[in-house]
Amino acid sequence: MSEKKGLASLAGAPDQSMFKLLGQVRAMSSSRDREQMTLRLVTAMRDVLGASEVTLYAVSASPKGPVGAIVAVARPDHEQVANEDEDHPPVALHEDAFLDGAIRSSDGVAESNTDGIYRLALAMGDAGNPHALLVARCDVAPEARVRDAFLHVAHFYQNQLDLLDYAELDTLTKLLNRKTFDENFDRFIASVGRAQQTDPERRQQDDLAARPSWMGVIDIDKFKRINDTFGHLFGDEVLLRVAEVMKHSFRQRDKLFRFGGEEFVVLLRNVSEADARAIFERFRTAVETHEFPQVGQVTASAGFTRIDPVLPPAEMLGHADEALYFSKENGRNQVNCYEDLVARGLLEGPKQADNTGLQADIDALFD
Repeated sequence: MSEKKGLASLAGAPDQSMFKLLGQVRAMSSSRDREQMTLRLVTAMRDVLGASEVTLYAVSASPKGPVGAIVAVARPDHEQVANEDEDHPPVALHEDAFLDGAIRSSDGVAESNTDGIYRLALAMGDAGNPHALLVARCDVAPEARVRDAFLHVAHFYQNQLDLLDYAELDTLTKLLNRKTFDENFDRFIASVGRAQQTDPERRQQDDLAARPSWMGVIDIDKFKRINDTFGHLFGDEVLLRVAEVMKHSFRQRDKLFRFGGEEFVVLLRNVSEADARAIFERFRTAVETHEFPQVGQVTASAGFTRIDPVLPPAEMLGHADEALYFSKENGRNQVNCYEDLVARGLLEGPKQADNTGLQADIDALFD
């Protein structure tokens, strides 16, 4: 029978482990990169606990119970942040009684099972509804103060992420803000470029890596009229609800930004054009059928374009804007792909297109 207990009551550890842990904490505190901080966390826990594996999961809800997506893993021979270019099937956390219990605990739990495996787990975020779960597996139970340090370092990591969130997230919608777009887009572009430079034969074997990536621009239809008719408080409520619909409609690895006002930008990774269109259509339909108190029905339009690492970011954003403009000009509440519109002769190609004043035209049309 497994034995569970709160980690907060545990105590005792060698000085060498504590010094090693302090070094990792110092490195973590000096980083402003979310991925590097996450890598430091799982590496620190592996080294200090002498763990055979440390895994950080992003936790989300499912009809059957909480599931986890692997964010980072550290084992004795290597550590890595999950590759966003790969699909990782969700882990059914609710099917493991220990992990399910850890999700519902605010203090963390420990277990020694009959197989001789010792596990520690700590949920991060709201009690009972965490956004992450840190799990360590050890062949030998660590000393008490080391186990206690696991809890405190994980909380330190969470506090650092909260500071990053304050700087990187839009205060109203909690989507990524405009300020973080450049950094995220540069990283996104670099990833797409690496995939394209991969050996063609290997890309052919790796179906996922061979798929393109996309940038989409979304705008709430007639949003100015909503503000003018119902007031800015209801306008903010519409923005909040649309942002929530976005979080549920797009995939966990997609990047969602509030660009300002009622405009949003989405970065989709490794999907065919048909699947990209289906994802945007899923979002469009979800907004159209969502109940907005007082306001009634709200719709959104979108335009998207293929990511090409050779093109300047402004040009790709302009292509997505042109597709969005077409959606707005031709009835709103629809999704269009720039490349498809060009192929059908409905938009001029990039060499002939004159984007001067395009954003002003779009703004005027949205009013």
